[in-house]
Amino acid sequence: SWSADKRFKDNGNLTITDTKTGLMWMKEDSYLYSGRWVDWFESIQHVKQLNEEGFADQHDWQVPTIKELTTIYEADKTNSKVLGKGMIIHIDPIFAKEGSASLWTIEENGNYNAFGVVLNTGKRFSSPKKARSRKAVRAVRHLD
Repeated sequence: SWSADKRFKDNGNLTITDTKTGLMWMKEDSYLYSGRWVDWFESIQHVKQLNEEGFADQHDWQVPTIKELTTIYEADKTNSKVLGKGMIIHIDPIFAKEGSASLWTIEENGNYNAFGVVLNTGKRFSSPKKARSRKAVRAVRHLD
């Protein structure tokens, strides 16, 4: 099935293809997939585990960059509210609902912090790598 604007394709295997960027995303973030929040180190481990399992028959999943993650933020779209909070997650409704609004990226900010993207504003954040509160990761892979 396709998103209303035909940008995103639901592949029927818990992955979403973005025809605009050539990226494939997990439909669920790590919180929806595993039921727990993750710190930055755990986000890397989560993606490594997906590759070991061959999630969706693929072994090249990555933790996204800031640039990649900001491509799924769309201010005019509403996915759902953040679980337990009133904030709106602004990504296409084709993605799984009520996940985390704060997703880690692979990019570090010094020795002790890393960047992520907040999906209710589209802005990047910097947080201690060991911070786990309400944070998740959404794995991505390149189709080319």
